[in-house]
Amino acid sequence: MDFRIIILSFLLWLSPAHSLTLEQFEQLNTAVFQYPSKTLNDIHDIEKDVYTFLDPQVLQLRLSALKCQAYLQLGENAAAINLARLNEAKAKQLKLHEARPYFYNCMAQAYVNYGNYQEALPLIHSSIGLSRQLEQPQALINGLWLRSQLDAKVLHNNTAIEDLRLALDLYPQVAQQEQQWLLTPSAYLKVAMAKLLLDENEPKEAKAFINEALDDELAEGKIALNLLIEAANLSQQSNQPELRDRYIQGARSQLAELGSPFELAVAYKEIGYIDFLSGKYSSANQLLHLSLNTFKKQSNSSETISALYLLGQINLAQGEESLGLGQLNQAIDLAKQKQRYTDQKLAYAVLANYFANKQDYALAYDYQLLRFKAAENDTLFIQNIWLSHLKSDLSRQKQVSKEKQSTKATLMPGQLIPTSILPILFILFSLIIFIAWYHRQGATRISVPKEPTPVKPNATGKQRLEDMLSVSRHANYPLSLLVLDPSVVLSDDIPIMIEQLKTKLREQDLVFLQSEQQLLIMLPHTSEAGAINVIEQLSGTIAMWQNDSKVNIGLACMQQFDNLQSMIKRANVSQLRRLKPINQNQ
Repeated sequence: MDFRIIILSFLLWLSPAHSLTLEQFEQLNTAVFQYPSKTLNDIHDIEKDVYTFLDPQVLQLRLSALKCQAYLQLGENAAAINLARLNEAKAKQLKLHEARPYFYNCMAQAYVNYGNYQEALPLIHSSIGLSRQLEQPQALINGLWLRSQLDAKVLHNNTAIEDLRLALDLYPQVAQQEQQWLLTPSAYLKVAMAKLLLDENEPKEAKAFINEALDDELAEGKIALNLLIEAANLSQQSNQPELRDRYIQGARSQLAELGSPFELAVAYKEIGYIDFLSGKYSSANQLLHLSLNTFKKQSNSSETISALYLLGQINLAQGEESLGLGQLNQAIDLAKQKQRYTDQKLAYAVLANYFANKQDYALAYDYQLLRFKAAENDTLFIQNIWLSHLKSDLSRQKQVSKEKQSTKATLMPGQLIPTSILPILFILFSLIIFIAWYHRQGATRISVPKEPTPVKPNATGKQRLEDMLSVSRHANYPLSLLVLDPSVVLSDDIPIMIEQLKTKLREQDLVFLQSEQQLLIMLPHTSEAGAINVIEQLSGTIAMWQNDSKVNIGLACMQQFDNLQSMIKRANVSQLRRLKPINQNQ
């Protein structure tokens, strides 16, 4: 009996080595925000033995979601995008769709860090929709948190506040989620809420939220540092210098918890900004020069712009006009290259105020005009992207509602017709049906029109392409065919690459791998100009898998007497024509 107890105890002790418990995942989720460098190393250690665990594919995706967040925390935005894109395709291939919104959020946050809202907004839109559909409250909270940040950037404070309220209300539902993936700490949302409420002139509510965030049990390491810096900013904004100094002193004591030069540089920049507002120019100058050196070494353009902008203000305040103007102009030039309208707007505002104080009103007026132009571009740029996605979403909803309405049979309201008239109506209705039938029979005898062959839903591969070609030819719709040689891609990677390509195509577009040397993509209702646009969209994805090889996609547009083979031949000729100048140069 004692021997059995010993064996059972040994098995119970050994079992955690082959499965990660819910508590362990929660610890990793918390640690990735508190100590990202250390957590990334822990994730790498787990990945070395991932195939000794239960459900290794699911575990790998869950670890990749955490790793993606670690990359974001460490400023590795390009690595985060590549990791998220690869794992989103894997999740789709494995039919683990619940993982996809987490990788959409990771990509979106990386693009936001770059200032590329045009790429970020569609991903946020997809993440929120998929999270709701698949009942993933963690992913939905992360998506709403991201969307609120972008709404705040364009001064849509009301919608940003509503998104944050909804996200905070969703936290209790996280416990009911079957698998833990990734969850943003609620303290970050509460600080963001406090900032928005203070902008809306509600200081009491703002104070309550900031106090809740600071008292959060997860406020350690980098989380504690970020909360204290935000609290110091809010104290400065509400004219509480003593409270501001207390918070910033607490933030300085947390700097030793940071594990990478990038995190330290960001913290120096944020503390330097508060020192500048406090009139401590020497301290601010020193911290910002340290952070600027790191940002330049890491080629981080967005953070470089921010540091130059702050240094320019400090030098102007200290009377170093030529140095300050030079730094502000460097920030503006870099912001123009990266199309960062917000940074341009802020820099122009500083220059306008500076020259107005020097009573150079003509120059101040010119900078003020440039500021308003940048602010207009900033707001319109983001709003136009939102509107385009809202319109596309509404058009899809209208299409679905029309399809539903067409399936419903229209019913005659017989209760509104007097019973005495019903026999007459019946006779007239029968007569109309007879006349219509007679004329239809006559037309049928004269000619029987040939209907195009529809695309059979159960057809596969090449047959679907031929059916689509037949339908388009009979209906006189434009159709284009793309041909790609995937032989330079590893055979194991081709299915994943195809899944990534499908995310950039429409539902009605057809993809068929005819052989390892030929991938066919058929685009119905697509002219030559539209197909060229599709080629540009697909080339970036294909280039990731071909390493240094040139992406070469052949194109053929349907002609009157085309069949599938003739279109493939013309697409191959198109490929050869594109390669010919390169070969000649070589």
